[in-house]
Amino acid sequence: MSNKRNAAIDDAAEEQSADQGMVRMFKDDFDAMQQEADQLASELASAVSESEKQRTRADEMTAHAQRLQAEFDNYRKRTNETNKRVRQDGAVEVLEKILPVLDAIGQAKTMIKDESTLSGLDIIDRQLGELLSSFNVEQIEALNMPFDPNVHNAVMEEDVPDEQKGTVVKVYQQGYKIGDRVLRHAVVIVGK
Repeated sequence: MSNKRNAAIDDAAEEQSADQGMVRMFKDDFDAMQQEADQLASELASAVSESEKQRTRADEMTAHAQRLQAEFDNYRKRTNETNKRVRQDGAVEVLEKILPVLDAIGQAKTMIKDESTLSGLDIIDRQLGELLSSFNVEQIEALNMPFDPNVHNAVMEEDVPDEQKGTVVKVYQQGYKIGDRVLRHAVVIVGK
């Protein structure tokens, strides 16, 4: 019985030793898997950190690109406005030099009695009028209009009936405008 008991003890000890070996093997495998998991977690944390840095950089680059786009759009608008103003200023300079010629033709038409000469002046006058119209130049309405210092230049006042007070009663020189811009004020006499 003692042999059986010793054999049972030996079997139990062997079994315990085998179990301890299995536990050690599982522990070693667990430790290796734990190290691998820790390494993967560390790599993942590093990748997440790098991803955040890259996302932040991408956001900064996007914001920078948007600012550059806005600055370029503003530059383009300013350049277009400047070019438009320069072209208009150039046209205005030329048109202002044409206006005295138009005045001279108007005065000549009042003095010339020869029909053929008058007909020629009418053609020239009409062509100049068409030229001015092509640049959107308009005559400033003056005669019998209320005096407006923004478009009229009063050189005299004249006594008139009450209903004409404050209105233009005579135009000495026709005024012109291009859009809202006055090329030349109308030179007028105002009723007082």
